[in-house]
Formats: sequence, C-alpha cells, structure tokens
Amino acid sequence: MDRQQTTETQPVAAEIQDLLLDNPDVEAFLTELARHSAAMFSVNNTSVHCGVTLLRRRTAATVASSSERALQLDELQYQFAEGPCLTAARDGVQVHIPDLSKDNTWPDYTDAAREQGIGSILALPFPLLDQSTKAGLNLYSENSHAFNQAAVQRATDYALQASKGLRLAILLAQHSQTATDLKAAMASRTVIDIATGIIIAQNRCSQAEAVELIKRASSNRNVKLRDVAQAIVDRAGGGPIETHFK
Repeated sequence: MDRQQTTETQPVAAEIQDLLLDNPDVEAFLTELARHSAAMFSVNNTSVHCGVTLLRRRTAATVASSSERALQLDELQYQFAEGPCLTAARDGVQVHIPDLSKDNTWPDYTDAAREQGIGSILALPFPLLDQSTKAGLNLYSENSHAFNQAAVQRATDYALQASKGLRLAILLAQHSQTATDLKAAMASRTVIDIATGIIIAQNRCSQAEAVELIKRASSNRNVKLRDVAQAIVDRAGGGPIETHFK
C-alpha cells in the first residue's frame, strides 16, 4: 500500500471508529454508516444513495439506508430474489455495473432500477467472521460510469475498514443481548424462588413439592411459570419483584 492509500485509509478507520463510539446500537451505527458512505462517494455534483444489506438464515433485509430511494432499490432486489447487492453479500464478491443500459445480468432488476433513474451500481461485501451472517454495501448513482477505477478502489478499502466496525457492533449487540437475557433469567428465578417460599410457608410442604405445584398450575392454565409465580407473590401481598443482580 502506498503512502497516499495509507493516509486515505487511516482517516476512514478513525471516522468509522467515531461512528461506532457515537452509535453503539447496531441499527443506529449502520444508519450513520449508510449516510456517511453516501456522503463520501457523492462527489462532483453526483448524488450517491447507499443501502446496507444483511443476510441471516437466507433472508435478506436492508438494515440501514441513506435515503428512501436506496431502500426501494434494495427491496426491488429482494422482490426479484436477485441483483448485484444480493450477489455481493451472498457470494462475497464485488459487483460493479458501470452502465445499467448496457448490462443484462439481471434483466428484471436492471429494468426496474433504470426506471428508478439509476445509471450505475457498485456493490461490495462486508468481510464478516460470523458465517451465519453476511452483509453488503450498496451504492447507487443516477449517472452512468459514476464509479471509476479510483472510486472502486476507495470503496473496496472503505468496506474493509467499515467491516471491522460492523463486526464490533454485532459483537457488542450479542453481549448486550446476552446480558439482557441473563438479567431476565435472574428476575424469573427470583420471583419463582419467592413464590416457592410462600407455598412452603402456607402448605408446610417441601421445596420440591412447592415447585411441582407451581409447574402444575403453569401447565394447567397454559401460563408461563414466571407469571404463575408472580401471581402467587401478588396474592401474598409481595407486589412486583426486582432482582438485585443488575
């Protein structure tokens, strides 16, 4: 990598890092990333629209877009189940269509995109470590040949840098969800334990027998175990229960 390329990559990495620090939520981060990408590649009075496609369990969705138009262009591909952005995300390859009027790779989608006034498309994959999740950066321009060789290289380097932020954002989201699930589990365990104690005191039974009574009531009423336990606590005058593990 030459000095110019290095100096261009470093600011991009710093900007992506700032976006992540300012937007630790994955959805918010991706929305800002889409807007940042669109602004970065909109040069010489050429507006670029950006969408971010995420594929999970073979289902594609646009999780962020710089504009309503970018969202519509992405969703057109999902309707046809084919297109440059889906290919980039699914296969991990770069797809560049300099002039839609001369491309026939995906006839139905190409015609629809041209009707939307799009002249060229550049789609790049986000390299992600998690094989169950794939993502792509979708850039649309109303002009044909909007992305020259230098722009394509910049976009490639940009997607590589942005993918690091995306991987970290997904990791943070997973940890956050794990913490939320753990807190919910602790809260459920707490109210069930208190309800068990109430039944033991009221019926002078064993812990196993008290738990079995709660499970039986849950099954007979088709109500969650935690809800049955909370009802028992409420009737005993205990009110809402909060865990101390926060």
